[in-house]
Amino acid sequence: MAEPSRRPATPKPEPITDRRSGGDRRANEALRSLVGEMLERVRALSRRTTAWSPEERAQAEAELESIMASVRREATRSREKD
Repeated sequence: MAEPSRRPATPKPEPITDRRSGGDRRANEALRSLVGEMLERVRALSRRTTAWSPEERAQAEAELESIMASVRREATRSREKD
């Protein structure tokens, strides 16, 4: 019987830097907060074990669309400042 494949340890990612300024792009606290909120919501939805009713699915999709729209607005606003 073959051994199960094992993944090598994932190295810690390097900070994401803005090549133009050399600064840490994660310095935008508003954007970081929105992305964090979006990820928390996605993780909560993925942990759900029961079936979705059409209304629940529509509500979850609307919430994610709203958060993603906020992320896009903040990301665009951040770029306009540069």
